[in-house]
Amino acid sequence: MRQYVIGVDGGGTKTHYALFDTGGKLVGFHQGGPANHETYRNGYEGTRQELERSFRALLGRSGIGIERIEAAVFGLAGLDVAPQQAVLTELIAGMGLRRFQVMNDAFLGIKAAGGSGCGVCSIHGTGTCCAAIDPRGRRLQIGGTGYFFGDEGGAAHLGGMAFRKVYDELYRCGPATAMTGMILEMLGLRRDDDLVEAVYRERCFDNWAQFLKLPFYAANQGDPVALELLRHTGREAAQSVLGAIRRLDFAGAAAIEVIMAGSVYVKGENPALIEAFQRAVREGAGQAVRFTLLRVPPVAGAVLWALEAFRPGLDREVGQAVIQSLAARV
Repeated sequence: MRQYVIGVDGGGTKTHYALFDTGGKLVGFHQGGPANHETYRNGYEGTRQELERSFRALLGRSGIGIERIEAAVFGLAGLDVAPQQAVLTELIAGMGLRRFQVMNDAFLGIKAAGGSGCGVCSIHGTGTCCAAIDPRGRRLQIGGTGYFFGDEGGAAHLGGMAFRKVYDELYRCGPATAMTGMILEMLGLRRDDDLVEAVYRERCFDNWAQFLKLPFYAANQGDPVALELLRHTGREAAQSVLGAIRRLDFAGAAAIEVIMAGSVYVKGENPALIEAFQRAVREGAGQAVRFTLLRVPPVAGAVLWALEAFRPGLDREVGQAVIQSLAARV
């Protein structure tokens, strides 16, 4: 009887579920809602409902019972400390899975990159986080828990900072920026005097990410404020990567794999952020670094780890087939 594995990449906006047989063949795929418990007013209960609803959809379409799932790996945004992992582990165990692992979603990019399974992954998606695995298998997460833990990136933060630069120009004697006209146009305002009221009326503080593209658009016009905002964001992301390199042990690696994952990296329409990030990492790493812009879905990393849990020593050809099938699907 065929057996199966499931990989889950749960973010703050959407969640990818991938069902494979243990030979590495894609059987089913499902996109669900957010899996980050911090997204929901009812917290972990919202995550439980999302996971159960999406598992029913994924397995139901394939006609497969959960008892035939040999291994599953969950990469979940919002899983940052041990007490959260304990709650999420208990929650997932209640779904009937026999063998599974739960980790922060930032770790998935390291495996999805198709390398050795060690390296550092910097995520800029809805939020930001840095995760690292050294050649000895030791793991470390930096950030993912807010501004005071070094989180100065991700769509929500960068969009919010675009608004901040506009507010600084209008109300705090800050330098002029092309982003001001862009935000006024987005909000349908003819007068800048109406900006603050519009922010409250439209509840922009619940969706700063709507302004994410403005720094990139303005940077493409040569706007110095937008360019510095992108460069600052890149340098801050580099500090987390360098901190991970320093606290773990990559001394034996010929080159440290540094993976850039998430929509801000992949879809950013101006190179200033990535260029500043790479420059700072190269200057501070103290050894060779190899960068990868992750264009395959991170859920591939979850699937590969699930397959390895079932069958240690997974063939490289099978791993590449998993990555290629998901890259074509997502």
